[in-house]
Amino acid sequence: MFVVYRFDPPLSDFYNESSRHCDANESDRDALKMKRTYLLLLCVGVLSGCPVPQANVARQDYLIEDPVTRRAYRLYVSSKYDRMKPAPMIISLHGTRPWDTAARQLKEWKKIAEDQGAILVCPELRGSDGIFPAGDANMTELLLRDERFVLTVIGQLHYKYNIDRRNIFLTSWSGGGYPLWFIALRHPDMFAAACARQSMFRASAVDGWYPDAAKRMPILIFYGTLDLPPVVSQSKLAHEYLQANGFQNARIITTKGGHSRHPDVAMQFFLRHWRTGPDSPARESIHLSRSSRAEGF
Repeated sequence: MFVVYRFDPPLSDFYNESSRHCDANESDRDALKMKRTYLLLLCVGVLSGCPVPQANVARQDYLIEDPVTRRAYRLYVSSKYDRMKPAPMIISLHGTRPWDTAARQLKEWKKIAEDQGAILVCPELRGSDGIFPAGDANMTELLLRDERFVLTVIGQLHYKYNIDRRNIFLTSWSGGGYPLWFIALRHPDMFAAACARQSMFRASAVDGWYPDAAKRMPILIFYGTLDLPPVVSQSKLAHEYLQANGFQNARIITTKGGHSRHPDVAMQFFLRHWRTGPDSPARESIHLSRSSRAEGF
């Protein structure tokens, strides 16, 4: 169940657009492989909907539309939320539409957000197409717009809710990796940790765009043992890029199965990097299902 409403947002306190230009010359070989793989899977019906297996939560969520940009995001606030105590925030970035959407991300994460007493945000994105991704110049423009929207939403919600600024976590699935890498690496002071779940990566979209502080951010990358070949190769490429550029806290692991959803693995990683304080809420442990158990984690 969700409710649609609109409001005029305040200006974000966080957005600081960079004027740096990234000269890109990366091959689109993996993108071509991704197109072919998806089209093949479509022919046999394997990707019909990318099902969300997580348990349903009946509590109301919201679809909020910015009247200026006409862009929207999904919002869920745990029943455990107490405005006298700061609440953690989880921001989950969807993959390629229509197989993944902000609504599917909300459904995927809702039970975990409820258990953790978290505020869950799932924005609608423009730069998360993993099948037909934009060229480098257009990709940068799309990612800058997605970044501005995500940071503006965070700014809006700070006015309405008591958010624990120490514990804001960013995660993605599949094509949502493009905006995840761009946003997380450019704002390491904002996010406690980032997790790329079976996500796409393009070095030319991030190279030269992030500060040195990003190299200390806790980052987890994982893909399935039977995942889509482009997802496997780009997950490995992301880890290799981070290692080559001095990222100290980046890890890569595998989960059992294919291109399926494992938000519990991401949440377990976030709990390991939870920043505590005198007013921090209690953390709930995460039980990993057999299919979510990861190698090397």
